[in-house]
Amino acid sequence: MNNCTSQKTAAALVAAGLAAFSLAANATVIDLTGNNESGMVNGGQFDWTAARPTGTGVLDPFVRVQANATEQGYNTSGGEAFDDKAGIWTHDIQFSDLQSTEVTIGGTAYFKLQLDVNEPGGNKSFISLDRLEFYTSSTGGKTTTDVASLGTLRWSLDGSGESYVLLDASRNSGSGSGDMFAYIPVSAFAGAKGSDFVYLFSRFGDQVTADGSTEGGFEEWARVPNLTPVPEVGGLYPIVSLLAAVGFTHLLRRRRMAQLALVKIED
Repeated sequence: MNNCTSQKTAAALVAAGLAAFSLAANATVIDLTGNNESGMVNGGQFDWTAARPTGTGVLDPFVRVQANATEQGYNTSGGEAFDDKAGIWTHDIQFSDLQSTEVTIGGTAYFKLQLDVNEPGGNKSFISLDRLEFYTSSTGGKTTTDVASLGTLRWSLDGSGESYVLLDASRNSGSGSGDMFAYIPVSAFAGAKGSDFVYLFSRFGDQVTADGSTEGGFEEWARVPNLTPVPEVGGLYPIVSLLAAVGFTHLLRRRRMAQLALVKIED
């Protein structure tokens, strides 16, 4: 390679580096590393979560993706289109499934999902969530590599500009402990039918600041159903006591009325 070619190659690399830096500098970054615990973008809220059970029978995963360097994929029962892992934990979901996760925060309704990341320790524990998109369609089981053709785009992490989320898997104890809650605005799904299929597409590992790697196990998305808590037994005692008292009072009144009626007959 002559000097002229070398200089052109170096200039091209520098230009590419500057372009990448400029893109990152203008991006909206939600940093959930260190002691950072929350951020918002495009109407969605993202919260770091302390370790909690996420194993089989606790949550309901519907997509897992895994590859080296970068990875991407979406949930489908049709087969693997990208780096989504085959098996029962990657499958179709419908809008009615998403509706079961609805919560309200500060007067705004959201669908609540949980992300569990699984990366090595040390300086390789960082990972970036670079794309997060939700599509709805009347057709399930799609396996297209044209993500835009999955259906109607309902919500995107990027919104009107480049955005990404930085995560540190070492903040919790690896796979199975959960790392982030994602709150997606319900308003973005206006007009969706309960029978529509929902596709969640996500991509990880693009950012240099996040070590540009996805070297560990799979990343996993799960629904977080909004279950009405069952009252504790101790909390039921006052209710039971009140019902018993009302019932007993009613019984006494009936007996008293029967006695009065009997007296009138005898008279």
